[in-house]
Amino acid sequence: MSGEWSTSFCGCCAEPGGAATCFYTWCCPYCAFGSEVAKLGPEVCCGGNCYGACLAYYCLFSLGLCCFMHMSVRGHIRQKYGINGNGCNDCLLTMCCPLCAICQETREIAKHSS
Repeated sequence: MSGEWSTSFCGCCAEPGGAATCFYTWCCPYCAFGSEVAKLGPEVCCGGNCYGACLAYYCLFSLGLCCFMHMSVRGHIRQKYGINGNGCNDCLLTMCCPLCAICQETREIAKHSS
């Protein structure tokens, strides 16, 4: 456990995943978030259900409130992989650029899954 994210927040086309992860996230952030939640398992929001997380994220995104659900998932990822950070930082990142956050989280999950 390094204590840091394996890729930068703005490194949307970094490996693993590369440009495909970036493109997928920009085209359908709801699906990308749902896929991320499904890979984390039942201890995260929506019981780890991809479709439930996708729908919930869509509804909250439409209201401008997705950061509340997203920051808890980001916090779970940090805790699971021993990454430094805090809830305030998670809130700011998921509120200001949720798509970059999803890309970074997806890369981190992929890195630890391989």
